[in-house]
Amino acid sequence: REWHNAAEGRITVMLGPHAPYTCPPAYLKKVVALSEKLGAEIHIHLAETAGEVKTCIEKHGKTPIALMNDLGVLDRGVLAAHCVHVSAEDIQIMKQKNVRVAHNPGSNMKLASGIGPVPEMLAAGLNVGLGTDGAASNNNLDMLEEMRLAAMLHKVHRGDPLLIPASTAVSMATTFGANALGLGQVTGCLLPGFKADITLFDMRAPHWYPRHDRASLLIYSAAAADVHTVIVDGKILLDNRTLTTIDEEQMLKEVQQRGMRLIQ
Repeated sequence: REWHNAAEGRITVMLGPHAPYTCPPAYLKKVVALSEKLGAEIHIHLAETAGEVKTCIEKHGKTPIALMNDLGVLDRGVLAAHCVHVSAEDIQIMKQKNVRVAHNPGSNMKLASGIGPVPEMLAAGLNVGLGTDGAASNNNLDMLEEMRLAAMLHKVHRGDPLLIPASTAVSMATTFGANALGLGQVTGCLLPGFKADITLFDMRAPHWYPRHDRASLLIYSAAAADVHTVIVDGKILLDNRTLTTIDEEQMLKEVQQRGMRLIQ
């Protein structure tokens, strides 16, 4: 009620039941009812591991995707995290219900969750955006790294160097990511009327040469250290690699103190 569409439409709020194996059907029905009452969409982890799918089938006689469909969850507008172990039938349900996917290759690799059928989901017309998952399962939260992993992981997994070309990986991190969050008419593209959300890269280092294909360079050559300027809604938040709104030294000190407190 307080934050949805706040910050001039930049903040979107979804209800966040964790996953079918932690939220039983009776609870999820309550989430659906609240979603209808608030006009809110739903973000949920689905089919992240093979064990999750196996347990769901044993307990409910259907996959997590099919179960969510039967419970009405998918009718509320869903952003589904992971979707690693989804079948062709699941993908068809997701297409029919316009389920958006958050693909998290780094997290899926670290946790050995598996490799999702992203090429099939994209071919079916699903909106597949890129995410990092949380710091517990993806330490650096580096979106450039996620772009590179998304572009390379499926190539080696399928033995096909043409899968997820660089331009597709860029779209997954930008346009598709914005669509996944319900911000597709606000940001994600450099177009008139959209938010001035722009990242500028310093391309003077040797790994940016030769410059035949800029999208390919961004995916396969760029590093986080190459980010020179970050502009959000026209406001410069990183200027020549220096944060303009945060005392970085103080932030690092507090992160260290709080992190050590957690493990003591």
